[in-house]
Amino acid sequence: MVFAFGELQQTAMKGQKPTEKEGLCVLVTGANGFVGSHLVEALLAQGYHVRCMVRQSSDLRYIRDLPVEWTYADVQDAAALRQACTGVDAVCHCAALTRALDKETFLRVNAEGTAALAQACLDASPGLARFLFVSSHAAAGPSQSADDLLDESRPPQPVTWYGKSKWAAEQAVHALGDRLPWTIVRPAAVFGPRDRDFFSYFELVKRGLSLRLGRDERWVSLIYVRDLVDLILLALESERAVGQTYFGCGAPHTYDQFSAAIAQTLDKHPLHITLPEAVLAPIAWVSGVQGKLTGKPALLNDQRVIDMRQLYWLCSPDKAQRELGLAAHTDFETAVQETADWYIAHNWL
Repeated sequence: MVFAFGELQQTAMKGQKPTEKEGLCVLVTGANGFVGSHLVEALLAQGYHVRCMVRQSSDLRYIRDLPVEWTYADVQDAAALRQACTGVDAVCHCAALTRALDKETFLRVNAEGTAALAQACLDASPGLARFLFVSSHAAAGPSQSADDLLDESRPPQPVTWYGKSKWAAEQAVHALGDRLPWTIVRPAAVFGPRDRDFFSYFELVKRGLSLRLGRDERWVSLIYVRDLVDLILLALESERAVGQTYFGCGAPHTYDQFSAAIAQTLDKHPLHITLPEAVLAPIAWVSGVQGKLTGKPALLNDQRVIDMRQLYWLCSPDKAQRELGLAAHTDFETAVQETADWYIAHNWL
């Protein structure tokens, strides 16, 4: 079955549209999310039959009208997972919990949920060609300096509950050994159309503000969502990727550079304000109390503060470039422009 994926990739590279007969069934979890919805569109464009795994309460605005198959399941429902995995040729596991009130919830959903999905694949689709797990740079942890680009050989040292849950999920996948043909992709910070996390930067710049946390520059590896989807497809279709982990990232940038690119795109000249790091702790404390009262984790919480205090979230794309032929098709300025255009077209800005 792996060879069939390779044949599809070669057909697409030659500019030929794969036939319906060649279409293989790919299950995408978290299909309605930011990355998942872009991945579903790309898989359909390549001729795959796509089965979208969502929950009954999921917001389907980006994929509702696409020609896909639907399956409703939660990663903690073993019976529903087996049904979702039955008859599929590959799985792209994008679903994840990014905010929670406690570490145990992160581990239950992200780590135990990934293990349960992988077991469902073994039970329901023993001939599965690929189990592709979309992890996170957070699983590896931050780097130590501006020239310290983490690679896949570096022992992971996650610093947040989310990162630890993603690393635990990776370990659960590793434990399957040769029983399941797995591949892990660790995206760096992802931005692009439909993203809500980086949207706040665009919104601030439009309002004439550019904020910096502390006096030290903070560096981050970024990846445009369309380039991440390209990497996922390459990893899905490459026989060499079985049993491998790949970082997905572009060139490093400072947050100041990111804000400057947004300002140029929006033709703004924002006021630059430096916020002392000390403001984070009381804000996070208030957010934590609010989260406990409402039962919903706040966007800025103590875990997010740990994340934000790191000066360097940097990783290397070398392995993906070398083994999979990954190449960024969208330059940074164009990616920022396309993202801003989407926000404006959809009345976010």
